[in-house]
Amino acid sequence: MERLFIIFLILSVLGILILNLIVFLILPTNIEKYSELKENSYVSVSGKIVSIRTYSEFSIIQLDNHVTLTCNCKFPVNSSISAVGTVEKYNNLLQVNSEKIETNN
Repeated sequence: MERLFIIFLILSVLGILILNLIVFLILPTNIEKYSELKENSYVSVSGKIVSIRTYSEFSIIQLDNHVTLTCNCKFPVNSSISAVGTVEKYNNLLQVNSEKIETNN
């Protein structure tokens, strides 16, 4: 009985480690323009900020490649940024809900 418990414990730990590796190995798809966006996909996008609308809880950023980002961030217009996030549909338009954003300056 004790031997069976140890086997199950080892298999459980190995399963958790394998799942963690799979999660960390999933890389975002690099997107160059709006037409390449697919709903629910994990993407990476970069570009120059054309406009920003800031609200109390979040900001909506429009890039020069016509991709729209949402984030909890503040950047000046004309900044070059890179973002990683999930594509979501809002008002029948696709936008990237950013998880991570960095400036390229």
